[in-house]
Amino acid sequence: MFLKQANWAALVPMTCVVLAASAGCETYDPPPEARLVQPPGGFWTDVSPIEIQFSEPVEVSTLEVSVWPSEYDIEGVFRPGLQPIIDKCTLASSPCALGLELQINDARTRVTLVQHDAFADLQGRPLVIIVGAGLKDDKKRTRKVDTTFDFQVNPRCGNEPIDIDMTTGIITMAADLQVLPIALFMYFDLAIDPATGKVLIVGTFARLKEGARPGSQNFDPEDFEAELGDTGWAVQFTGCVVKQPDGGVFLQSDPFDVNVTVLGAIPITLNDFMVQGTIRARANEQGRDTASGTLSTSGGSFKISDDPTPVDPITTAWNGLGVLPAEIPEGLPRTCDVDPCASMTANGGDCQLESPWAPGDVCPSVEAE
Repeated sequence: MFLKQANWAALVPMTCVVLAASAGCETYDPPPEARLVQPPGGFWTDVSPIEIQFSEPVEVSTLEVSVWPSEYDIEGVFRPGLQPIIDKCTLASSPCALGLELQINDARTRVTLVQHDAFADLQGRPLVIIVGAGLKDDKKRTRKVDTTFDFQVNPRCGNEPIDIDMTTGIITMAADLQVLPIALFMYFDLAIDPATGKVLIVGTFARLKEGARPGSQNFDPEDFEAELGDTGWAVQFTGCVVKQPDGGVFLQSDPFDVNVTVLGAIPITLNDFMVQGTIRARANEQGRDTASGTLSTSGGSFKISDDPTPVDPITTAWNGLGVLPAEIPEGLPRTCDVDPCASMTANGGDCQLESPWAPGDVCPSVEAE
């Protein structure tokens, strides 16, 4: 994890309060704000309504929704030539491309995107919803910028045999946690039961190497290293994988709570942490596995002073690459090791795996000592 630049725009209302006595600052009345409603269970399937909540009633004629692939260039903007999947859908034009339907409640505070199979061919792919600039409230206060949300529609994971030829079983994960000024980098070591698709994962905190190349936030394994010292941590979680029609494998984790200390000093809790995404074995020009998807939480908190500060729910995109054999960090906790925590524990890290370690069917040859 590392801290990002502060959101200075959030300080505007505070500044107004401070200056009110001397400058006659009016009470700030912001334009309507939008937030993506966390779905029951933490993820969307093809039958889930996708809901956006507004902070106040909106003028329905100013509501405009688009859906794009989550594909960005090094500058963090949509890559050149990318086209929207659904472009500028309004309540008046609904149903729109691919049959997507918009419905708004009587209070004009929540819009529902009814799928009608709009994303049937896009399951397991990270997508972006954009609520267009120009959204107005009843006082004509107008949002000047687009509002974007990461989301994806997940295939329903079943108890099915699976066959995937990953290079090492280790993929990287890089994500912007958005509601926290933090980017998260991890190694995921997957062990999969080929008979059922059940998966057990050990996730280990990683850090950017000094002098890493620009664009390394995409987590090129050459530019990162596992943190195995006293500020390092590792967690375990479970899930399942299912084959996709295009040859990829979709990963859906079970929810779990993350309780870790960042930078050796800031305790952070993320509730109902879930990882979902598609893995493609040996898919890029280097023969690496590729991975992308979304991760989500139902909320959480961090603690800098005595009282914890609450954290809003998160839904954000992540991406990663497969780790080649020569790039596996020495001492990295591996799911099918007899004692995955040995190196981390010896160096003072917080290895939160069960002890004794018994991964079961995903690693039939591993038995706890």
